[in-house]
Amino acid sequence: MLKTLNRRVAALRRARYRSASRTIWPALLGTFSWGVITGIAMVQSGMSVAQAVGMTLLVFSGTAQLAALPLMVSGASLLLIAFTTLLTSLRFPVYSASISREFSRLPPWLRLRVGYLTTDGGLAAYNLLPARQRRVQRTALYLGFNVPVWLVWQLGSLLGIALVALMPDSRDLSYLGALAVLAMITQLMSARLSGPTVLVALAVVLIGAHWPYRAGMLLAIACGVLVPLAIELIRERGHPPP
Repeated sequence: MLKTLNRRVAALRRARYRSASRTIWPALLGTFSWGVITGIAMVQSGMSVAQAVGMTLLVFSGTAQLAALPLMVSGASLLLIAFTTLLTSLRFPVYSASISREFSRLPPWLRLRVGYLTTDGGLAAYNLLPARQRRVQRTALYLGFNVPVWLVWQLGSLLGIALVALMPDSRDLSYLGALAVLAMITQLMSARLSGPTVLVALAVVLIGAHWPYRAGMLLAIACGVLVPLAIELIRERGHPPP
């Protein structure tokens, strides 16, 4: 009887995982492209293949990687690199807080796994589900949304690293990192906010193209966060709720 119950639970867990994976796969083309661009940027910034592979496996944050790379190459202080990485990763503590109650009963090793695999798209897809649909095998469901993102990101990054390693004399493509950040911003914003957000971020990237330490890209990232918040605040003040 117990074995039968365990088999049913395992079957339900696999079904929930597969269902989430099928839902997220169509949205992974952008993740793959961004991974390729980040892999190219890492090697062309001067990192060895081993260092680039290690960074993509350990950091698993394209925004943080693209922001930290020019600082590392220019010999910036560890404090500046750490501050920049923190600035571009502030969303992850918010993500963790938003799901902490749902996964608080998991063992520490599994909570660490869930936290490491958390992605923008996977978390968004998970939160779009009604609360009652997230109650059954929620860990398998959550991993089903996020593991494919991790897998596709790693494949894209490794492909980008391999492309530059096999073609060491290829032209400089690291500037595509800024375009990748803008693509991410566009995907994360609603349609009515993406236009002004991308226009402001693009203007900042162009104006700050030659600023030291790639400060223009960092400011563009900040604009991608602050502009939609400012627009929403202005609209709320102009149209207060009844």
